[in-house]
Amino acid sequence: MTSLSKMMKVREVAAWLGVSESAVYKWVGDGDFPRPYKLGNADAQRSASRWDRDEIEAWLEKRRSGEES
Repeated sequence: MTSLSKMMKVREVAAWLGVSESAVYKWVGDGDFPRPYKLGNADAQRSASRWDRDEIEAWLEKRRSGEES
């Protein structure tokens, strides 16, 4: 992650990819998508998930080139 990389909310990630928010979380749970960064306190009530746009772009590039991970 670079210091200039955009951190995205799940809503933004889903809209960018044209999928539902639940699909994004399912892919993460299946290990098929970059994991989000947890921001805030350790307790779930005060944390937020954000994805690094650069990591998603790298994931997309791998998929375009036929690599699966």
